[in-house]
Amino acid sequence: MSSLKDCLVVILGGSSGIGLATAKAALDEGANVVITGRSAERLARAKLTLGDGARAVAVDSANEEGIRQLFADLGPVDHVLCAAGAPVAAKRLQVDTAVIREALDIRLLGDIYVAKYAAPTMRKNGSITFVAGVAAARPYEGSPVTTAACAAVEGLARSLAIDLAPLRVNTLRPGYVDTPLWDRVAGAQREEYIAKIAKKLLVGRIGRPEELADAALFLMKNGYVTGTTLTIDGGFLLV
Repeated sequence: MSSLKDCLVVILGGSSGIGLATAKAALDEGANVVITGRSAERLARAKLTLGDGARAVAVDSANEEGIRQLFADLGPVDHVLCAAGAPVAAKRLQVDTAVIREALDIRLLGDIYVAKYAAPTMRKNGSITFVAGVAAARPYEGSPVTTAACAAVEGLARSLAIDLAPLRVNTLRPGYVDTPLWDRVAGAQREEYIAKIAKKLLVGRIGRPEELADAALFLMKNGYVTGTTLTIDGGFLLV
């Protein structure tokens, strides 16, 4: 597998969770890392965690002009990870349409913008990795918007793997992962909810961001992998 040393790795949604863990892992392998996010405050905290080897740029993945300018300013890029986006609770689609649109804009249109403007700047042995979710293969109650977005991202990646070759395009499909997102989803019941899910999984626990980061780096470094969806879910799809 190729090395990430001195490569420029751009991580959209890199201020927390899987994106931040991947930024740390890439830095440990000698990469130059740029993280992005919508919140300048969260980016500042992430930058302190990562140290001087990383740059932080505040940009909304759903803002086409912002994404265009980001890659115009960065110059040649080696690898991109699109980790922006979050689940949307929308049982029977009983949620404001603006919330649905925002979720689709960030996860699907945002990924399209990244591919559109990153690809022309990328070196031929580079890669783009999208982050979807297990809902694409196994929807759960209240997940029609999340399921649609994740499934669309996987289809986008397969098609772009053909259109953008020899650039490689893949999708990382996480299961349940212990990230700050749980604070928003479950609030005070966070640990109780996580424990309940963990009991159902074959490995007896939910995932760690570092384990997803390891998978993301594999997709960047292995030059023979393209058009693939890599599921890292602790056996969720089997139970």
